[in-house]
Amino acid sequence: MNNNSKPLFTTGEFARLCNIRKDTLFYYDEIDLLKPEIIQDNGYRYYSANQLFLFDIIAMLKECGTPLKEIKEYLTAREPASFLTLMEENDKILSAEMERLMHIHRLMRNTIELTKHALRAEYNVPFLQECPEEYFIAMPFSTEYEDYERNQSETIKALLEYLEANLLGEEYPLGSIILKENLRFDEYKEDYYCSKLSSPIQNPLLFVKPAGTYAMLTHKGSYETLSQSYNILKDYIKKSGLQITGNSYEHELLNYLATGRSENYVIEISIQTG
Repeated sequence: MNNNSKPLFTTGEFARLCNIRKDTLFYYDEIDLLKPEIIQDNGYRYYSANQLFLFDIIAMLKECGTPLKEIKEYLTAREPASFLTLMEENDKILSAEMERLMHIHRLMRNTIELTKHALRAEYNVPFLQECPEEYFIAMPFSTEYEDYERNQSETIKALLEYLEANLLGEEYPLGSIILKENLRFDEYKEDYYCSKLSSPIQNPLLFVKPAGTYAMLTHKGSYETLSQSYNILKDYIKKSGLQITGNSYEHELLNYLATGRSENYVIEISIQTG
């Protein structure tokens, strides 16, 4: 620190206070963004304590994604009105980023709970359960196209992009829905791909799963063996003196993201009965 009455810091001292490399200060000096307060005849460079606050503003704006060029323009013509505008704009950016991170955190926590549920479940044994009303963002899927797998991939991709763009969906992996009228077919092809919501929202893709009694089974095995579990579940419904009154919902608990072996996939199937 310099011996002047006003505290001054060498480049190294200032860089340590700001927790950055000296090269960053040299670059900021080169582009006239943050120049040393004093450059002595012998080439020694000193920064003032006030410039610590200036650096904090630069770091904050940079963290919000503001280009260095725009930061420099603001610092060149500082005045209260432009400062307020700049802070308000970056507050909006930070609020949006906080919302995005909160969404990711909810997604992660719910996925953790799904995985725990999958690991403690009893597999391939049907049972009845009263389920509350649930809500999904559901994207229609048609099996009529000749290239089934390509259409499937494109539908899933479109749903994932929609969820990301609108910060929707509370769990991962995705689920699927088979409409009641299609459950009579043995192929059990999906009519919708979906992602669960914690509460209903105004959205054209909202799909409501009614509250009621559901015949359920936690399938363990590959996608190719799902039809076997459906047949077990439909036979269980018949033997229980019930009828299929609604759709089927497939809820992936463990898929290729969690296990590299398809025989270890876990999918919860529920069919509305009455």
